[in-house]
Parts: sequence; C-alpha cells; structure tokens
Amino acid sequence: MKISGYQLFWLINISSMIMYSYLPIQLAAEVSAQDCWISELLGSSAMMAITWLMLRLCIRHPNKTLVGFMKELLGTVLGKLLATAYFALWFMQLSLIAKGTIEFQNLVMLHNTPMIVILLLLLFTVTYAVWKGGLTAVSRCAEVIGPIFMFTLFAQLFLNPQDMELGRILPVYADSGWYRILKGAWHSVYYMMDPSIVLMLFFFAENKRAASRAVIWGTAVSMLWGVLATLVLLFVTGPNMAAEMIAPIYSLTKFVSILNFIQNIDAIYIPLWLLGAFVKLAVGLFILSYGLSEWSGFKNWKLIAGLMTCAAVGYILYSGHHARLAYTLKNPYLVNYFYPFVYLVVPPLLWAIGSMRKGRRAPGIR
Repeated sequence: MKISGYQLFWLINISSMIMYSYLPIQLAAEVSAQDCWISELLGSSAMMAITWLMLRLCIRHPNKTLVGFMKELLGTVLGKLLATAYFALWFMQLSLIAKGTIEFQNLVMLHNTPMIVILLLLLFTVTYAVWKGGLTAVSRCAEVIGPIFMFTLFAQLFLNPQDMELGRILPVYADSGWYRILKGAWHSVYYMMDPSIVLMLFFFAENKRAASRAVIWGTAVSMLWGVLATLVLLFVTGPNMAAEMIAPIYSLTKFVSILNFIQNIDAIYIPLWLLGAFVKLAVGLFILSYGLSEWSGFKNWKLIAGLMTCAAVGYILYSGHHARLAYTLKNPYLVNYFYPFVYLVVPPLLWAIGSMRKGRRAPGIR
C-alpha cells in the first residue's frame, strides 16, 4: 500500500478539520470566553510544532512505522510499551469521533432511530472500506471528498456577514488575562488535531519529500480554518452561546440567510461532515489495526481491524451508561498526564535519543 503526497495532504487535512469541528472551540470558550480565539491560535501553533517534530522523526526513520523506530531507539520491551500509549490514544479518538458522529446524526437527522443502529451502520461502513481496500481505498476517498469538503467548510464562514458583530470579541485580553487564555488552550489543544497519525502514515508515502510538504500544509490549512471558524463563531453568536453549543461549527450553517432565499445550507453541510468523519474513522482504524499487527507479530491486520471495531462498539455503548467514562473530555488524568505524555514528552525523548545515536555514529563514519 502506497499513497501519494497529494493523498496524504487530504488525509491529514480532513482528519484535522474533523477533529477541530467537534470539541476544541467549545472547550476553549468555556474558559477564555471572547478570547478563545487566542487560545485556539496558541493551541494550533503548539500542534504545528509537535507535527513538525514528529515529521522529523519520520524523516529520520523513513522505512519504519511508529512501532519499528520505537523498537530501534528504545529496545523491544520499552519500545513496545510506549507504543501501547499511542494505540490507546488512537482507540480513544476512534471511539470519541464515532460517538460524536452518531450523536450528531441522532440530533439533526435520525431523531427516532436507536443510536445502536446508527453506530453499527457507521462502523460497518468504515470497517468494510478498511477491510476491502486498506489505506489505498481510504486515501482515494479522501482525494475525492477533500476539495469539496474543504471548500464548503471555508465558504460557510463567509455566508452570513449580516449577523457578524466585531465587537463581540471585545475587549481583547482584558477580561480573561493570560492565565485563562493559556488554560483554554491547555483544555482544548489535544482535541484540535492529531499529529500522531503521521507516525504511521508517513511510512506508506511514495515520495517522502512530497509527503513532508503535504503533512505541513495539511496541518497549516486546518489550523487556519480552525482559528477563522472560532472568530466567525464569536462574531455571530458571542462567547456565551459558543460555550453552550453542542456542535458550534454546524450551528453556523443555521444562521445563513442570503436575501431570504439561500437558507438551510445545513442540508449540504451534513453529508459532507459525515463523509469527513468517515475518512477520519477509517484512518484511525487502519493505523490502529496495522500498528497492532506489527506490534503483536500477527500479520492479519484486517482481522485485528474487525476486532477493534467490536471493541469500539462495546466501549461506546458501555461509556454511554458509565458517568466516569462519559466524562473523559475533561478528565484531569487525560488532560494533565496522558495527552502531555504522548504529545509533549515522548516525541522530544525519541528525537533526543536519535540525535545522540547519530552523533555517536558520526566519528566512526569519518
């Protein structure tokens, strides 16, 4: 399975924009109010830096996936142990996006349909695509969906200028201060984008140089869209309403009314958002199953994909009836320990170890 730089761009871009459209704006607005756009800008910049560092790791080990270069740098036992943290991260994201998607569908389209039915149909579609075509099929879907998806999400930000009031973001900084702005960034940054998928996807790129540019540009475009979407949402609704909205980006489409003729554009937005969620879920399921296959030595990664889907269904259903698991978004252990560990501790550690080993080999080469 090989993918082009163009396909990788759309995989990164769609995955990041879907992540951004679910949670981070609401989480930041709850803390930093009208200054949440500054929190989003800081958080997105941090994710860009993390993406760059993870990309440098991949460039240093172009023919290995996450599991491969972790075993090379840390040894088999410690490398496999740390790799499980990323498997847990991808599984939680898979469950989180799947749960958010079915709740969104139940809210706006299928009001009387049992959520278990929506969940099974959604994950069956994702699993079938991954099982039959692997990353090749998912990447081809992404390059078809991507241009329409990105154009629509950018265009929707500029369709209701009559409802925008720039004064709704004022005063800047004075009411929140640096502490609340940083706290808003800290609470939302881990739900903006997921640069860790690069640690698996880069291995499948045909042209590593083109893939490097695709990763950076895919992340940068998503970051730009996220900050603009936060500003537009504040201009239209203000910070109080933005902090209460279940799906703030979708809610923007409900305000669009051009000459009382162009309205209800959510009919266009909903299927595109579902297609984007499909790509994100398929990418997450593929890298999780392929990584577990390499980690365990069990070569049938398609069977692992089926088992992970069953595990995700069980987890989503169980968490819906378990208050502690349903409250994972603001879980202090995740926000303060787990996410910083996989994003802020492990990548610099691997980079430092790789640099030390490279420095030791250099005198021998001379």
